Amino acid sequence: MSEAQTDSEKRRRLPWAIAHGAANNIFSQLTFFGPVFLLFLNELGLPKARIGFLLSLLPFCCILAVFVAPAVARAGVKRVYVTFWALRKGITAFLLLTPWVLDRFGTEGAFLFVSLVVGGFAICRAIGETAYLPWFQEVVPNAIRGKYTAVDNLVGMLGGILALAGASYGVGHYSGLNRFVFLIGVGVIFGGICVGCLLPLPGGGPGKRAEIAHLRALQSVWKDRNFRLFLCALGLFNLTTLLFSFLPLFMKEQVGIRDDQIVLLQVGSYAGSFLASYLWGGMADRRGGRPVMAVCVCLTAALPVLWMGLPRHSVWSFTCAVGIAFLSGVASVGWVVGKFRLLYVRVVPPERKTEYMAVYYAWVGLVGGIGPFAAGWTVDHFQGLKGGLGPFHLDAYSPLFLAGLLFLLGALGVLTRLRE
Repeated sequence: MSEAQTDSEKRRRLPWAIAHGAANNIFSQLTFFGPVFLLFLNELGLPKARIGFLLSLLPFCCILAVFVAPAVARAGVKRVYVTFWALRKGITAFLLLTPWVLDRFGTEGAFLFVSLVVGGFAICRAIGETAYLPWFQEVVPNAIRGKYTAVDNLVGMLGGILALAGASYGVGHYSGLNRFVFLIGVGVIFGGICVGCLLPLPGGGPGKRAEIAHLRALQSVWKDRNFRLFLCALGLFNLTTLLFSFLPLFMKEQVGIRDDQIVLLQVGSYAGSFLASYLWGGMADRRGGRPVMAVCVCLTAALPVLWMGLPRHSVWSFTCAVGIAFLSGVASVGWVVGKFRLLYVRVVPPERKTEYMAVYYAWVGLVGGIGPFAAGWTVDHFQGLKGGLGPFHLDAYSPLFLAGLLFLLGALGVLTRLRE
């Protein structure tokens, strides 16, 4: 079969990949990766440091990638991804028992129970995504990588907007822990659908001996200077965004926005991403990923400044927060499009994708775990901070915003040295 025919076959099956992404996004927004889960943990009465610990388990487990990559390549990346993506949905379903555990064993027992569920989910997610990255480098033709990422984001965001709109209604019209448990249950159903959409996708068979990652191959990846620079820029940017992981609680406690409105802020972010996604995709395919990433770093740097200037407990608070969320969506989707265009097409050699992706994924997990853990501790430590600086408000979340601004400036500096 010729390369053109292979790409043609891949393109015909890409709608299944896009459907998978949309269903998975609904699952994510209603479970571990949206405002629903953070509000769920807050409803349990957990302190910020414990919430940060739970959030950090998800990325920290990504470090497993460097250890499981050889076995993943031998077994076949498609088989591993489908298996562990299904397992993580089943583990998530145990969250539906949280009210019973809370009534029987109290807050301490509920915290331990949720920790076990999050930990099990995080392990399955880490193993699954170790397989996902090299598989989807094979599934999507490079010639349309930017546009595919843009379309995938567009469809995923439509699903996320519908999920969050429904979640906002449920959170606003009902009270107590069960409103979050119901939404998690809906998320688990869509999680099952997303697994089914993976089955028609091609490729992902057991790797050839030369492609199977091992420790010596993983160590050799670090000799690639361009890859090191890419990881450095990525780490600084990701650490920044994860420092902002407590943003829903900032909006609730400091700005005075209701729970249902907090969920709708994510819709505002999706609206910005939806309108900008395809434009970023076209720009990435024409100009490359690095210029797109640099512009998005600059846009993201405006966010902490705007958050600190938000009017507090005002009729304008929610409206202004939606506008900032819209800008956040524009910047975040551009970063994702540019990052994956650069990663898949320019940074990672296709013949060594398994070891490169394992190191990439482990690095993302290491940085990602530090972010929410440090953020939770920082918010608890500066709980008494109050004041103002001109038009800006100072509170327990301000140190996170200021640190994020410094990290973004560092990321921009590293990007200027990165080779396209």
